[in-house]
Amino acid sequence: MPTYQYTARDVSGKMVSGEISTLSRFEALSQLHARGLIVTEITDNAISTIVANPNAVMMRFKRWSLRSITLSEKSVFCRQLSISVGSGVPLREALETIAEDMDNRAYQEVLYRVLKRLDDGLTFSQAIANESRAFDRLFVALIKTAEESGSMTETLDYLALSMEKSDRLARKIKSVIAYPIFVACFFVIVSCIMTLFVLPRFQAIFSATGGDLPRLTRIVFAINGFIIFNTVWIFAGIILLITVGVMYGRSAVGRCNIDRLILRLPIVGDIIRKIAVARFCRNLGIMLHGGVPVGSAIEIASGVLGNKSMEKTLRQTRDRIMAGNDIATSLDKKVFPRLVVRMVGVGEASGKLPEVLGKVADVYEDQAEGAIMVAMALIEPLIIVVFGCMILVLVMAVYLPVFSAAGHIR
Repeated sequence: MPTYQYTARDVSGKMVSGEISTLSRFEALSQLHARGLIVTEITDNAISTIVANPNAVMMRFKRWSLRSITLSEKSVFCRQLSISVGSGVPLREALETIAEDMDNRAYQEVLYRVLKRLDDGLTFSQAIANESRAFDRLFVALIKTAEESGSMTETLDYLALSMEKSDRLARKIKSVIAYPIFVACFFVIVSCIMTLFVLPRFQAIFSATGGDLPRLTRIVFAINGFIIFNTVWIFAGIILLITVGVMYGRSAVGRCNIDRLILRLPIVGDIIRKIAVARFCRNLGIMLHGGVPVGSAIEIASGVLGNKSMEKTLRQTRDRIMAGNDIATSLDKKVFPRLVVRMVGVGEASGKLPEVLGKVADVYEDQAEGAIMVAMALIEPLIIVVFGCMILVLVMAVYLPVFSAAGHIR
């Protein structure tokens, strides 16, 4: 049961302080009010410990830093908060209740820090502004607009629906690519066993018996010997390439060039483009529906695409819109399909752009999901054939000398 520290004024006007253990902050306030106390401040001890004690923060961080905040957890939180606020529960109490039941400790500590900032007098949007791990720019911008317009319940509902759809698509993608990844990992393990243990033993046996080996066997043994004798250099080279690639990818120019190259890939690029277009349309529609200005909405929506090349293009689109052009005419035709441009134009003309963007997002999410299913249906047998052929070559390299020796014996 959580413990709360409180400061209150009694019937004589004297300031008193103490602790009270209850199931929730609301119940603590009720019990203190029943005692005739006027509460001026009440804080959860868990929040105080996390915020006031830096050592506790570091200890908890070391313990839970490996646990990330998943999109599924974010969508569940947003739906719980939407239901609670929509049911009339005060925002402060709703956040506290959700935090107490949170399984992810990293997420729980984020909410405790948010609660502490709310106690200090900050608004909800201000309290979550620095918690980018749990609340992205889109979430913060919509909450800020909802606070100004008084549409918190509706905004949270839209956010929850958006996160649930994104999480559903992410789950389908993960389920589809799980099998190819498993096959690839299994092949790597088998290849390592063959290279390090099986082939060297057969090579020693064949060398002891003498005689000419088949060409395929000699080639495989030569490659295997090169890998064994240069294992350190090979691993060093791989690590160096990965390090250089990561450093280049973290730079602004490198990330933009890599993302541009990814978009040009035959199958993967088309899928990523469809997912990015669907995400952009979904987020832009939600923000426009929530009352965020067009310029700010496009800037925020472009920042959460995950593709720096498209983000750069959308910033140019934003500049054209701010110069007085329509959204449809400002969109880059090389990045956005004609259907998107045409539908955006229809939405602008009819005054129903948020609704149209939501429907466009649904269409491209379905297309992306279908493209992923088709790609994986083709890739799975291709992976099996390629890996099977490589294993077959290794097996043939081992058994061809055996068959050749058996033929000579006869």
